[in-house]
Amino acid sequence: MTILKTLLIALVATYSSMTLASSRDLEVDKLKEEILSLAKSYEGQGDPDQSKQKSLDKLVNKLLALKPMPPASERISLIIGTWRQVWGPYEYRKDDGSVDPELGVNEIYQVVFKDGFYYNVAPFYKNGNRSQEKIGLLRGEYQLVTEAKNALSVKFTDYPGVEPRPSNYNLWELPVMAENNTLENRITILPSWIVRAFFKGGTLDEVYTDEDLRITYGKSNKPSARRSLYILSRVK
Repeated sequence: MTILKTLLIALVATYSSMTLASSRDLEVDKLKEEILSLAKSYEGQGDPDQSKQKSLDKLVNKLLALKPMPPASERISLIIGTWRQVWGPYEYRKDDGSVDPELGVNEIYQVVFKDGFYYNVAPFYKNGNRSQEKIGLLRGEYQLVTEAKNALSVKFTDYPGVEPRPSNYNLWELPVMAENNTLENRITILPSWIVRAFFKGGTLDEVYTDEDLRITYGKSNKPSARRSLYILSRVK
């Protein structure tokens, strides 16, 4: 009787644990859907007062409470890959939450490589004219910050471009060609020495990563820079 009772208690405990884990997984999935849905509703919109970011912050904090993340050093294999920006900053020079009228806000990608570098890829339209397009590929290098759990320190090294857009490739395929010096229709948006000398770099605070969702906060090294939220979905 004692053995049977012990077995029953163990089975109940196991079932309860599995039920709790399953319930938590469902809640995590629901929060992820809410975050992506809200971010999508903001796509292409600026955020001068960061009110949109604050709305998303509440959901992000709930997600992190339900599913705490290990240090970024243990998630780097998940961070590597191709990501599309669902919502985030759309003006990189002013850092004021406005929208650059020349930026193609629906096609912003970040391609992260395992060898310590990444590319931000996006189309730009001169004076907002959709017939005058060029693709910018801003190359950055990243390092894990050992004294900070989630931080990647980044610096920018090169800024090539493509004009016109290659017809046979997706935008996220261009960084590999840029790295291998096989990029078709390559142009120089800014010489690399200017990028290295004057682009301040910054920090990415990788707060959440899984197989299909990445949430990070970016901050430039410029004085009084904003801490800006990025919601990204995996392309591949």
